[in-house]
Amino acid sequence: NTLIWFTGDNGPWDQKCQFSGSVGPFLGRWQSDRGGSSAKKTTWEGGHRVPTIAYWPGKIPANVTSNALLSGLDIFPTVLSLAGASLPPHRHYDGIDVTKVLFHHSDTGHKCLLHPNSGAAGQFGDLQAARLEQYKAFYITGAAVACGGQRGQEELHDPPLIFDLSRDEEEGSPLDSSHAEYKAVLEMVEKEREAVLQDIAADNVSQADYAIDPSAAPCCDRSHPACRCRG
Repeated sequence: NTLIWFTGDNGPWDQKCQFSGSVGPFLGRWQSDRGGSSAKKTTWEGGHRVPTIAYWPGKIPANVTSNALLSGLDIFPTVLSLAGASLPPHRHYDGIDVTKVLFHHSDTGHKCLLHPNSGAAGQFGDLQAARLEQYKAFYITGAAVACGGQRGQEELHDPPLIFDLSRDEEEGSPLDSSHAEYKAVLEMVEKEREAVLQDIAADNVSQADYAIDPSAAPCCDRSHPACRCRG
């Protein structure tokens, strides 16, 4: 009677060269063609898209793949739902209960996810990209350090670059901004983005703290409980 929910860290660390791992088909080619890495620390698919496997014999159907757009934020509300518990009140939660995806072959997850800066471009917390169904819009692009030390230039995009991941999982060719498809998708993305930003602005409970605590920095001091030393 145990649910095993396996997922991974975000993207291979390209700076480690042959020890970094692989992004598979998620090359972030628009960025990698301009220099730097589109893997770990970026919001390109190879940088933050991760595998997930859920296993619960007799509960979760075997050998089923879902195309639902999910997030690690969904684990907490889903596990509480399975336990018959309610989310703590007076808090805002971005995760959703995905039990229908796990148990009932549903492909319905999030309609939209916003991706803040994760270290490669912009300031911590800046909105870097927005995912809407199969589309992904970049307002800021930038690369992490690649094998060899190269790093791509940070760029702001107004209007944003928009990729259709169902046809371009490499993120190599953004939609033409003069075409009707781009304009229709941009209108939907902007509507979802503004709704989320307004929700954040009206949230007087949840807070993000990007302060850096020097006492939490990696160190080597055997007398300090927070330090680790090799050898």
